[in-house]
Amino acid sequence: MRPIILLIIGIVPYFSNGQQLADLFQRSDTKITWLGIDFSHVKLIGDFNQFAEWGTEGAASIRDNYFPEWNELVYSEYKKYDVAGMLRKENMVLDTDYTYELNKKAPLEELEARQDPDYSKETIQSFVKPYSFKQKEGLGVLLVAESLNKYKEHAKYHFVVLDLHDNTILLHQLFIEKPGGFGLRNYWAKSFFNVVKNIKEKAYFDWKEEIIGKK
Repeated sequence: MRPIILLIIGIVPYFSNGQQLADLFQRSDTKITWLGIDFSHVKLIGDFNQFAEWGTEGAASIRDNYFPEWNELVYSEYKKYDVAGMLRKENMVLDTDYTYELNKKAPLEELEARQDPDYSKETIQSFVKPYSFKQKEGLGVLLVAESLNKYKEHAKYHFVVLDLHDNTILLHQLFIEKPGGFGLRNYWAKSFFNVVKNIKEKAYFDWKEEIIGKK
């Protein structure tokens, strides 16, 4: 297996409404909510049959069993998948209920594909605009999964910070991460872990310098 060394894709992150976004990087009363991983537009690419858990249902098994499990990691393995720690927010609220329901409705006939769709920031905005979260104030943080690509051995996630008043994207950056481990759950969970790790160790500081520096 050839190694893949690719952490954060070399693009300039998209920022908007810097004054409000600054609350993500400093002490503030602004409520910050982790909304989960949106898999409703993800594409499954390549041969997943080597995983025993794949079973006979194909994409249905991934949607119904693993989308919930991957979102559950922030609760069941919170020290490892520390989304609050990656953004230095001790009081971050975890609320993945809406994303859980959204993922359940992902169209099975659209899940499998031959190549990455290469979603743009504008496309991601069109995905998140219709969201209807219970929480309407503060900032929402989530990942929008683009692809789980077995051929290229990578997963693509769009990290998004939303103004929950109108679901406008305030910060957007694409991450391309390497999976790893045994079994389907752990193999792709590793790519989520790598997003958390890379934000905590690098991207957070890049964003903070860009946003706080503009104040």
